[in-house]
Amino acid sequence: MANDETSDDELPADLPESEETPEAEEDASPDAGEGPAEAIPAEPAVPARSKIGLVMFASAGALWGLFGMMRCDANQETQAPTAAVTEEPPLPSVKDDPADAPPQATPDEAPAPQPVAETPEVHEVDPEAAEGPGDSNAGDFNPRPKAASWASSFRAPKTVKYTVRRGGTLENVANLYKIFHHEITEMNPGVQLKQDLPPKSAVVVYKAKPDATSQSIGGPSNGKLEGGVPMVDGPGRIMKMIGWKSFGTANTVAVPDTVLRQWAKAGHSQPVLVGNMSARNGGRLKPHSTHQSGRDVDLGYMQVLPAGEELNWRLMNAKNLDAKETWALMSMLVQTGQVEVIYVDREIQKLMHDHAVKQGLMSKSTLKRWMEYPSPTGSGSPVMQHVKGHADHMHVRFKCQPHETQCKSRKR
Repeated sequence: MANDETSDDELPADLPESEETPEAEEDASPDAGEGPAEAIPAEPAVPARSKIGLVMFASAGALWGLFGMMRCDANQETQAPTAAVTEEPPLPSVKDDPADAPPQATPDEAPAPQPVAETPEVHEVDPEAAEGPGDSNAGDFNPRPKAASWASSFRAPKTVKYTVRRGGTLENVANLYKIFHHEITEMNPGVQLKQDLPPKSAVVVYKAKPDATSQSIGGPSNGKLEGGVPMVDGPGRIMKMIGWKSFGTANTVAVPDTVLRQWAKAGHSQPVLVGNMSARNGGRLKPHSTHQSGRDVDLGYMQVLPAGEELNWRLMNAKNLDAKETWALMSMLVQTGQVEVIYVDREIQKLMHDHAVKQGLMSKSTLKRWMEYPSPTGSGSPVMQHVKGHADHMHVRFKCQPHETQCKSRKR
């Protein structure tokens, strides 16, 4: 039994009604009941008072003898030699010796004391610092390095222009970017709001003000944008977003602009698709739950295209993903030192992981810091993380800047 209580199964069964418990013969009084058939010799009669006196005297003697025995036992316990105590191990307290604790070793059996090692503090493993400098292969690098030499500084554009491809008016362009009509006419002096513009006309949609500040406020899912700058067109890219969804902080525009110029300069033939960023003042940008604080940019994966097929958004797989070029683009983005996270579908991560292992680009331990796969979704803080809905594009989020005191990063 696990406790001291007696179960019903341990209780004796009731005796049958026809069976009586026999009385012990030694408990029976000679005077009680009928005796055996043999005659018992008669004893001399004793007066009643004498009998009572004898009984009382006998009882007093018995009590006195019992009291003497108790005193002797008590003296034996209190006068035990002290050596008997010291030879026994000290009794543990109840708190230190629970009922199920293993027996204590006697002094002869106790092992010699060993040096006590300090208990190491338990720290959560930081995936960014888990690997030492000795664990590296050719082509291995820190997934969050210092900025490359070509990315030592980023310059936000002072002026951003939109090229009218098929003709239109300033009013059309203002509506495209959700800019006030008086603002666009001020930025394009001499041009009337409804004046027809020939194809390939360049319309100014942004001019930096000397005292203006650009910063991300709040988090990606509940933030806003102050001093938004529209993404600038240039080499190495194809702009695929509508104008009013092309805004970001000055840094969020300057960093990808620098990367894409370097991308083209390095000889990569396929331009990068540039998708949604944020609205001019941030806030909800349907259908996204993020893209609210001016630090998010959607970029296309590099594709294997059949001859003559248009470069556009596609669900990527092992057949149409150019893993080599996509790896090169991601590496270039991270080398800016400005990337906080890149959201990549888990299936795409697997293709990238297989490519990296096959080509020996990184050790497997470094790959754990570089991407979530093959660890479970939500593991650690790698550069590439899985979020559903990123099988046709990667979602790049740039870091909060030192002056952005109200900017908040999203924790996992």
